Parts: sequence; structure tokens; C-alpha cells
Amino acid sequence: MSKKSLRKDMMAVLSSLDEQYKASCEEQLKSKFVEYIRQNDVNSIGIVLSMPHEMNTDDIILWMKAQGIAVYTPVCDYSSKEMNFIKFVSFDDVLSDEKNLRIPSDTSVMNNQPDLIAVPGLIFSREGYRIGYGGGFYDRFLKNYNGLKLSLLFDEQLGDVVKETHDVPVDILITPTETVDSRARRQINEE
Repeated sequence: MSKKSLRKDMMAVLSSLDEQYKASCEEQLKSKFVEYIRQNDVNSIGIVLSMPHEMNTDDIILWMKAQGIAVYTPVCDYSSKEMNFIKFVSFDDVLSDEKNLRIPSDTSVMNNQPDLIAVPGLIFSREGYRIGYGGGFYDRFLKNYNGLKLSLLFDEQLGDVVKETHDVPVDILITPTETVDSRARRQINEE
């Protein structure tokens, strides 16, 4: 199956999730993510301002801000195909870009090496490979990123992916029901 058809199928699955079920899963994900942040002394995070079909990141961002954790959100330059992480100040200072993604209005403060980046995607293998939205922004960005790569996902998003040479896998997967050390799984598979 092609990446395009896998994307389309997963978008349909995510869009059809029951609202109560989705809200319950998001609470579990938030709780596990907060615990992970606390245990790993994370002081700066790159995280997306979520779209409606994705896990809602707004509450997590508010919690991080209240804890004094520096939050950076991705801003894409669609002509150069580059992405940078820009300091998030407040939901009052958010606007939509040309693809209708939410971004900070002030793009003057950048940090492309936060302690952790929460990498979005549609489908994830247990080894941390992912199928994103097709723009390649994260794979290009992550080639030069030295910190921890983690993804928050619904259990429904675990599955088979089409792996390509340019794909950059994430280190940790957190679902409502499990935490997967993808980096360790890759090391075992390579031995």
C-alpha cells in the first residue's frame, strides 16, 4: 500500500473517533506525557499547535507554560521547505498560516534545539518510523536535531509504515496504553 493511501485511511480513522473516547485518550496521553517531562527534567519543548483530528495539545502547552517550560512551535516556510521552532507566548498571539496551521504571530525568537520535540504523524511503527502528512518538513528538520524525539499518538495509529531512506525515526512513542522505547527496539533489530 502506498503512503498516500495509508495517509488517507488513517485520516478517516482519526476523523471518525468518538469524541468521548478521543477525550479520554487525550487525558491519558497528557498524564503520561506530563510524567515523562517531570522524570526527564525537560526544560524546553518543540510541539505542534494541533489540528482538530490530532491529539489536542493546547492543555499540555498551557501546563508546560505554567511550569516554566519554554515552548516552541513549528513554523513552515513553504517556498524553501524549511521549518523552524518559534517561541510560543500565548494563545492570544496565534494566527493561521497559508495552509491553515496555527502558528505564533511573533516569529522573532527561535530555538531549533529544544530538549525534546513532540513529533506529529499519522501512522507509527513500533521502531519509531512514521508516516507524516507528506511535506517532509520534519524529516528534513530532524536530520540536524540532536535532542529527544517523542511522539504522542492514539493506539489506532500504531501500524505498518512504508520506510524510506530519508525517514528519521523517533525515540519514544507514547500511547494511552503503552510507552514504546523505539530507539531500543531499533538497536535490537540491528544486532
